[in-house]
Amino acid sequence: MRIYQVEAKHIDIIWTHVEELLRKPLEKSIGENTLEDIKGYLKSKVQQLWVILDTEKNEIIGACTTQIIHYAQKSNLRMELAATNNNTMDLWLEDWYKATEDFCKKQNIDYVEIVAQRDGWIRLLKDKGYKKYYTVLVKDMKDD
Repeated sequence: MRIYQVEAKHIDIIWTHVEELLRKPLEKSIGENTLEDIKGYLKSKVQQLWVILDTEKNEIIGACTTQIIHYAQKSNLRMELAATNNNTMDLWLEDWYKATEDFCKKQNIDYVEIVAQRDGWIRLLKDKGYKKYYTVLVKDMKDD
């Protein structure tokens, strides 16, 4: 397995290989962004695209997007969308962990944030030093 950060200038080339993967987590969101919005963020370097390549099959089996968030005192790398082929997480999780943390060190980023719709990430990453810091609750004000 290999984890690659895709350069912004290559987003159009790789997009057809990751679009359906990114659609899955986006459909679980509350509609803040569309796939076209995400593609625009990636091309303009607001966000970063990471792909998970099965080197034996020469096939992309996963993709995730990140964004560097600059707070007043810290900078965090926030993972926003992540999706992989079914039952492959154990094949790439260790590589993903190393690649993103190496990126953070090079960019002088203080923390990694993972925005997820399910708590499975807590179980998967707790032995890597990740812990649940906060929970985000959402209310649709149009429902009132």
